[in-house]
Order: sequence, then C-alpha cells, then structure tokens
Amino acid sequence: MCRRVGGAVVLLALLAAGLPPADTAQVRALRHQAQLLLREGHFEEAQPLLLQSKELAHRLNFREGEALALRMLGKAELVHGNLVRARTYLTEGVALARRTPGQPDLPNLLLALGQAANEQDDYPGALRACEEALRLYHARGDVRSEAQTRNGLGIIYSSRSDFPRALAALLPALRQARVLRDTLLQVNCLNNIANVYLRRFEYQRGVDYLEQALPLVRQSANPGALADCLTNLASGYMALHSPKAEGLFREAIRVSKGFGEKAQLGVVLSSFGDWLDQQHRLPEAQQVRERALKLLQAAGDQDNSVYVLNELADMADRLHQPALAETRARQALAIAQRIGSANAKYEATKTLAHVLKQRGDYRQALAYAEQAQAAHDTLFSQAKAEEIGRLQGDFQLGQERDHAQMLARTAEAQQLRLRQQQRELWGLGLGLVAAAVGGLALWRLNRLLGRKNQQIEQQRAELTALNATKDQLFSIIGHDLRGPLHSLHAFVGLLSGPPLPPEKLVQYTQRLTRTLDHTLALLENLLHWAALQMRATGPPQPENMALAAVVEENFDLLSPAAEAGQVALHHDLTGEEHVWADPSAVRLVLRNLLSNAIKFTPLGGTVRVSARREAGTWQLAVADTGLGLPVPTPRQQVPAETPERRAAGAGQPRSSGLGLKLSRDVALRNGGQLWMASAGPSQGSTFTLGLPLAEVPAVAEMAVRN
Repeated sequence: MCRRVGGAVVLLALLAAGLPPADTAQVRALRHQAQLLLREGHFEEAQPLLLQSKELAHRLNFREGEALALRMLGKAELVHGNLVRARTYLTEGVALARRTPGQPDLPNLLLALGQAANEQDDYPGALRACEEALRLYHARGDVRSEAQTRNGLGIIYSSRSDFPRALAALLPALRQARVLRDTLLQVNCLNNIANVYLRRFEYQRGVDYLEQALPLVRQSANPGALADCLTNLASGYMALHSPKAEGLFREAIRVSKGFGEKAQLGVVLSSFGDWLDQQHRLPEAQQVRERALKLLQAAGDQDNSVYVLNELADMADRLHQPALAETRARQALAIAQRIGSANAKYEATKTLAHVLKQRGDYRQALAYAEQAQAAHDTLFSQAKAEEIGRLQGDFQLGQERDHAQMLARTAEAQQLRLRQQQRELWGLGLGLVAAAVGGLALWRLNRLLGRKNQQIEQQRAELTALNATKDQLFSIIGHDLRGPLHSLHAFVGLLSGPPLPPEKLVQYTQRLTRTLDHTLALLENLLHWAALQMRATGPPQPENMALAAVVEENFDLLSPAAEAGQVALHHDLTGEEHVWADPSAVRLVLRNLLSNAIKFTPLGGTVRVSARREAGTWQLAVADTGLGLPVPTPRQQVPAETPERRAAGAGQPRSSGLGLKLSRDVALRNGGQLWMASAGPSQGSTFTLGLPLAEVPAVAEMAVRN
C-alpha cells in the first residue's frame, strides 16, 4: 500500500514540477495509475488522478485522452452508486467522442452510458445508447464487443419484462460467444437466457439452458459462479417438483461454505428452505431459514433478509407459533418500509392481520388488512405494467418481422416489375396503343394499392384507439373497483369472527354503505363511458327540453345524499330555460355534476344551480362551496385528463375522475361544452354545461308572461 501510494505521490510531484514536459504521455500515465488504484478498490485515491488527467488532456486538446478519462470517471461513479455524476461524465464523454476524428472510444462510452441510464430506470435512454453502440461495434467488426453489448441489451429488456426482445438479443449473443470460444461470456448468456424462461414460467426450457451452463462453470474454477448456477438450477428443478433439486441445493451449500461468502451461503440456504417447505418438512425448513437469516443479516443483505423473515413468519403461523409469527412479521415490515418493497410489505401485513385476528385484536387486524390491500394494489399495477410491456414487446417484434417480410416481398416484386418493364420495352414497337393500355393498367394498379393502404392505416388507427380504451378500462377496473370490493371482503371477514360491539357494527355498516354507494355510482359511470368509447350507444336524439324540470328531478334524486352530508341544494331557474339536446345525456351530465358537488362540499355547505343565456346557448352552472381545485383555475374547458380530488367527508373514497370525464365526453358528443373554474383550495368550484338554445314552446311562453 505504501509503495503504491508513494508512486502516485511521486508521479503527481513530477507533474506539478513540470518534469517531464506536459504531453500526452503524462495524460496516459495519470490514467494508468488511476486504473491500478481502481482495480484494487481505491476509488478515493483514483478520482483526483482521473480528474487531473482529464484537465491536462483538455488543455492539450487531446480529445481521445479526455474522453477515456471521462469514461473511467463515469464507470467508477457508477460502481459506487453515484448515478447522476456518472451519467454527467459519460454524457460529456459521448459528446466529446463524437467530435473526435474516427470516434475511437464512442461505442464504449455509449455502452457505459446505457448502463447508467438503465440504473436510473431510464429505459428509452438506455436502449438508445446501447443500440447505437451495437451498430458501431458491428460496423467496426468487433464481434466480441458486439456480443457483450447484445448480452447487455438482453439484460435491459429482461429487467423491463420485455422478454421477446430480450431473447432476440441474447440468443445471437450466445451464438457469437460460442464462435469466439469465450467461456465466461457463454456462461453469462446462458444464465440470462435461462432467467428469461424462468420468469416466463417456462421452467423446463430454463433448466435446459442452466444444464448447458453448469459444465462450463465447473471448468472456470469460480466457486461463486458455481454456487449461483447450482442454486438457479436447483430452483428450476424445484419449480418442476423434481427430486434432483435437493442434491443440487446441498452441493451449492458445500461450495458456498468452501469460499466463505456469508451472503452467498445465506441465499443458498434460503432457497433450500423453500425446497424443504415445499416437501412439507417444516421443522427442518424453519431451522435452515433461521440459519440463512443470521448470515444474510450479518452480510447486510436487506432484500433477501426481508424475504426470509416473511417466510419464517408464515411458517410460524402454520406451526401455531403466533408470538414468533408476529415478531418475524413486524421485523419484515420494518425492513420492507425502509427499502420500499411492496411485495414484502404485502406479505408481512397479511400475516400480521391474520395473527391479530386470531388473537381477537380486530382494530389492528383491520388496519393491517387495509395496508396489505394497498400493497396488493401496487403489486397488481406493477404486474399489469409488466404484462403490457410483454405485450408491447410481442407486438413490436411481430411488427419488425412483418416489416422485414414486407421489404423482402417488395424487393422481389420490384425485381419482377423491372424484368416485366424490360420485356415491355422490347415490345414498344407493337405500337402506342399497347403502351397506353399498359400505362392505364399501372395507373389503376397504383390507385388500387393507394386505397388498400388507406384502408390498412384506418384499421390500424381504429385498433390503436380500441387498445387505448381497453387499457383505460382495465386501469379503472383494477384500481377503482378492486379497492372497495376488498374493503367489503375485509368487513365480511370481521363479521365471521366473534360478535362485534353494537357501536362498531353501526360504524362499519355506515362505512360499508358509503363504499357500496360509491362503487355503484362508479360502475354506472363506467358502463356509460365504456359504451360511449366503444360506440355501442346510438346517435344523440335531441329534443326541446326544459332545464328547470331536469334540475328538480335530480334534486329529488340526490336529496338523501345531500341531507346525509348536511348540504343545501338551491336553484334559481325560472322555467324559460329550454335547450335543444338529448334528455338522457343532459340528465346523466347534471347528475354527475351535482353528485360531485355534494361529495366535495363539507358539512353545512351549499350547492347552487343557475343558468344564463349567452350567444345562442344556455349556460347551466353548478357551483359549490366545497374543497375547490388544487390550484386557482380561471374558467376553462374541462381537459381530457380531468383533475383528481379527494372527497370532503371522513372515509370518503378518492375520486377517480371518471364521472367528470364521462360528462365531458357526453357533452361534446351532444354538441355542448363543459367548463370548470375555481378560486383555489377551499374556495369552491363551478362546473358549467353549455347547450344549444331551443325555442320556448308557446304554452311555456304564455305561462312566463302571466
């Protein structure tokens, strides 16, 4: 250590003294010394050398040396978790390499930049950088770097659950690694391909690739890689319920003990505990998992520790050890909240809810059941995002294949057309009539192809719109309907236990009633909106209608809700307000506006309906004294993405915005407009429906005059 640091100090002293004269050799010497320090893990000592190498190269206009220093700085910061600084250095290096003649280090910089972007969850940025690096490596004939980049792309695609693209990158990388006889790269590719198949629940295919990797890993004399491969293979056989799993697990444990890595041994023991649990050897599984927990905690591995804690809590619950189950579940919950793991939080709170319910502590059991449901909803959203990613990957990969086939067919057709034209040129002597007939045929063919292309584009646009509507439907159903139904399930679960006190029963019944009312209203709006989006409703059927009658009808309908919330309903319509619109559409929009106004108005508030005539329309305004919008909003049309608010009453659900979205769509479809305005939080809101003016019937006009 002293000799190495002393060498660095001497080198810095020589540079500071100007001996030898500053040139590119000094830049390389600084970079080489920093590289030696980085290999031994001395980042703090290497960083100033790299910064000095960068500055010296900049003064000398030595772009290649400056770009190399920036790449080393970026990769060092990436290893130490400083993602922002790493990306800053690498972005600067990429820009500099693009300006350097020949761009010698550009693909390496792009590959490192892609790794940094992936660590920051910037999926598009990571793909852009890595795909450009792949093109450059391929153009330069650097097969080894090309294979490594394909392997990296496969890892990025797999981490985002884009499995079709992951395999499309990893399989060619494996073929190139085999041609190069690169054992380490082959093992890496085989493990990554197996991981993709295991995550797709294609366990047999995953096991097949791991079986190919195992003899290569044994040859590499790397005990850590061998333990990983044995554990993954044993887990694959465990998913297949094969007895081979136990022997592989025990060999992995022996290998892990041999090189003394606590975290590695803890992971292997944890997986072996899963196997023993699957075989119903519960006491033995509990003992193995307790040993794994101690090793993982000693190594500071929180991700695997929280998994083992949850498994131990569940096992203690099954073995009728409630005190131990509660202790382990609370330990798991504390770690899950610290590291932000929704899955671990769900498992821990679910176990706590069950243990506390068995003990008779229903208040705490309900609280943990609600936390478990919130974590479960988060996991559902993540799973849906992964499923959408897989579907998008399949769709895009299919599009690329179709595009390649189309290009091949087009090229073949062009060749055929060229030969046909050559033959036609030889036959031009037959006369102008034959040429004119051929030209007319080509013109008609082009027109026919143009019409076909237009039809295809129209069908593709319609399919895209339907897919977007389907995704919105799934999102609303998954997020807004699942929550109330799970609350109902939790309440019914409490009712199945010992009898509840009367005051608690009344409290839970009121809460259940509010939840069911909200769910029914949401379901009705959802059905209307889905029918509207899928064009299942017929065209609007406008007629001359009086707004005062519609307002009174909706006041009667919503008065119970207003009375429950102590909200006063008023209107100042005179009866002369007649519009030309579809009555069912107007009733639907007004009911949603009044329902929202009551929901977002606190106790003792007021909801007032008024109307004024403006530019050939009646402007029907619903104003409340409630929560208002999050920020002051001047009068403007309701946007497609409607603002989200939380209801004023205690225990009221968060608004999904579906009612307002439905009202906006229905108003536009009937030739009207919907505006909103608010002075800000707690200042109330006003939503205004504009509808075309209609002539007042003679009878009504006489009544007004009298």
